[in-house]
Amino acid sequence: MSHPAFTDDDRAFLRAILSNPAELTAWLVYADWLDERDDPRAEFIRLEVKRTAHDTTQTERFGIVAQLEELRPKLDQDWVAIFDRPRVENCDEQFAFKCPKQWVKLKGTDDPTVRYCDSCQKEVYYCHTVRDAYEHARNGDCVAVSEAVSRSEGDLRRGPDKHHFIRTMGIMHRPLSQPEPPRRPWWKFW
Repeated sequence: MSHPAFTDDDRAFLRAILSNPAELTAWLVYADWLDERDDPRAEFIRLEVKRTAHDTTQTERFGIVAQLEELRPKLDQDWVAIFDRPRVENCDEQFAFKCPKQWVKLKGTDDPTVRYCDSCQKEVYYCHTVRDAYEHARNGDCVAVSEAVSRSEGDLRRGPDKHHFIRTMGIMHRPLSQPEPPRRPWWKFW
């Protein structure tokens, strides 16, 4: 796992985390180490841990998600992939069940954007865009799409260029190149 922005100490922490990503103690030890160096990545890790804590309320989760969205673009995207929590997709086409695995619980590999699923015995690819996920899905690969990516229903089956949306200031918009669907007059409710 070589990455120019990662120090040897970073890589040691990340190897420990990737050997058992579901064990949050290593995450928090790494966050403490980052805090000692005034590294903003510590906040990202702590927010991810807090988001899934049992005592976190739904209202708190909304605030945490907003903070995570604000931090994401400021951090290395491959580093973020290690701590992101998207669901695993594209297994349901090959198996009679939807994969119960989450990206964060899969065994890490030397590549921060690839993990291994013991259930289906396949590699799972973390994708930064729907286009990348679509290409992997077309090849039969299992994927986990970054939680920062705006999604639409069925985008892995349909393709990324059909009916996708752009996130602007937290609001979903159609790209300007696509015509707006006809609007129903406000007085018609059906």
